[in-house]
Amino acid sequence: MYEEISFANSDREAVEAAAQELFNHVKRLGVRLDDIDVVDPCDVCRRPEYQVHLGRLTADEAVTLNAALAELVAERGSHHD
Repeated sequence: MYEEISFANSDREAVEAAAQELFNHVKRLGVRLDDIDVVDPCDVCRRPEYQVHLGRLTADEAVTLNAALAELVAERGSHHD
């Protein structure tokens, strides 16, 4: 009888899910993170966990994202008053 084993990497899968969610949220704000990627841990890096790299943004994309985030922060602040 064969034993069922898994080669899935739950840590990476969790980071991939978080990156997918981030991608979709940012897309709804008007910016596509076309270069987003999940990078494996590095033995010699300061951060030994998986990382989400957002990739390159144009100046217009950065301005759009900044404006959308500023609006969300302002809305959040006004809800706490």
